[in-house]
Amino acid sequence: MRLVTFMTDGTEHVGVLSGEEVIDLTAAGVAASMRQLIAGGAESLARARSAKAPRVALASVRLQTPLPDPGKILCSGVNYKSHAAEGSGHVPDEPFFFAKVRSSVAGPEDEIGAPPMTKQIDYEVEFAVVVGKRLSRATPDEVMPAMFGYTMLNDISARDVQFKDNQITLGKNFERFAPIGPCIVTADEMTRPDHVRITTRLNGKTMQDGNTADWLFPLPQFLSFLSQVMPLEPGDIVSTGTPAGVGWGQKPQVFMKPGDVIEIEGEGIGILRNFIVA
Repeated sequence: MRLVTFMTDGTEHVGVLSGEEVIDLTAAGVAASMRQLIAGGAESLARARSAKAPRVALASVRLQTPLPDPGKILCSGVNYKSHAAEGSGHVPDEPFFFAKVRSSVAGPEDEIGAPPMTKQIDYEVEFAVVVGKRLSRATPDEVMPAMFGYTMLNDISARDVQFKDNQITLGKNFERFAPIGPCIVTADEMTRPDHVRITTRLNGKTMQDGNTADWLFPLPQFLSFLSQVMPLEPGDIVSTGTPAGVGWGQKPQVFMKPGDVIEIEGEGIGILRNFIVA
């Protein structure tokens, strides 16, 4: 299933994308929110699949970020061979993580204000996992059965802030610097997350074109390592790094500015489009 959160009649609903329609799971009493659907596990997903729910036209609703209230949002610094090569060339021995805070979350078609504190707003297309079951000090074999689904995250970054005195947290967490969406594809429908094409287009021009097959650390190893430090809970989002082609690595460098349209796309997930404004 391709699960979404959408607004209709001023209220937030959970639904399933079906062509040009949305199956309204909230109206059918399956779940009031995506967090509730995730918490319900396999039973909730089974109810969602069999629900006799009303359908609404996709064009008549506004999609929100599919998980408006994630728990933790953790991102990987360098997890693609191509991205390592376009940077320092250093290949890490183990995964590297930083956090995005909830106030940085945005959704499909949202505007992202260009903060006056930065002149170097960069994009990063990232394939992200949505955790469905608790993982604490997990073995690699325990990771994949705990996945609820997969989505896309644009790890927008203020490079001049990020690289000044290594201020990664500040450079990554301006308001709406973490667009997520447009949907969550359930894990049963994406059986090869390690072979997904991901792309970025800035004003229609392709800037990044990569594949999760280029990961440095396979997903079971990647999340098992993280779970040794902190438990991963249902509703947490962990993104898996970005391939080559970020604006910082272009020659000459390319940064986003007001008036730009940025799109990231994940094969089988869809397009997440946002607008940079003053």
